[in-house]
Amino acid sequence: MKKVMTTEKKKLFGVITLNKYGNPFKRKLFIFFMLLIPMANFLIFTVYANIGGVWLSFNQMSLSTGTDVFVGFANYRRFFEQFALMEYGRMIAVSFGYLIAVMFVSVPISLVCSFFLYKKVPLGKIIVIILFLPNILPASVLAEYYRQLFDPINGIVNKLFNLLGGYTIETAPSWLTDPRYSNYMLYLYTVWFGFGYNAILLWGAMTRIPQEVVESAQLDGAGMVKEFFKITIPIIWPTFSMVIILTWMVPFTLYMQPMMISFNGQANTTTIALLALQTLRDQYNPYYASAISIIIALVSIPTTLLLRKALDRVFTVVEV
Repeated sequence: MKKVMTTEKKKLFGVITLNKYGNPFKRKLFIFFMLLIPMANFLIFTVYANIGGVWLSFNQMSLSTGTDVFVGFANYRRFFEQFALMEYGRMIAVSFGYLIAVMFVSVPISLVCSFFLYKKVPLGKIIVIILFLPNILPASVLAEYYRQLFDPINGIVNKLFNLLGGYTIETAPSWLTDPRYSNYMLYLYTVWFGFGYNAILLWGAMTRIPQEVVESAQLDGAGMVKEFFKITIPIIWPTFSMVIILTWMVPFTLYMQPMMISFNGQANTTTIALLALQTLRDQYNPYYASAISIIIALVSIPTTLLLRKALDRVFTVVEV
């Protein structure tokens, strides 16, 4: 018969029994390789790329030698000098117009739509597909589709706007190219084709709410309004606060709509993010473009972190 060694004997003779996670070296090796890919991605595409951008912002190309010359804060001074002369005031106002449109129009629509989907309205699955469809289609297709809707001759929505405004073909404004209306039309585009993504995110968070909590509230006499504000919002707050934070980043990062629909920011539709892109692509000035981008980052990153801190204090995060 085989003799079973006791724990004391195993320790005495140096026998080590390893369970699934008993080998500390293998465990650390596994953790190392799991973290290697994201860390390499962060170091290469975030740290290294941004270090190059920061260095470019302090340089300028010498016209005589064709090489980079260190100019200190000259690019930054140029930005603030033009800002003081109100050169960028309109662009900043246009940029934050998107924040107002998304935060106070698109996000509430998304929240209400997701709640009704969560309450299992008829044809809910078809509605989910319709809401998410614009996020599947390429942005260039959506932009061309939107332009066709407002075509001065054949655009269906263009005819509707002319009818509501009492315009004829001769007197009707060009809704997408007239500076009086162009930015509002871009805000409409952002709300129209953008609220579906947030609605799907919020709907997904609502579907994880325990039905026992909802049924208990209903037995206590809670109506749909009280359920919405007292149960649904607090439980989905981590997802909802993420949507608010992403919305706050919109004026600092948005450039696709004016670039594609208004043909590179025509009709006074240029945003501050598109300005940096135009400086890099059209003016061939990566130095000043880098300075603009860094100034945007110096404003957006701290304010985003402060907003996140403030939102974390609104509701206690609950695990469901």
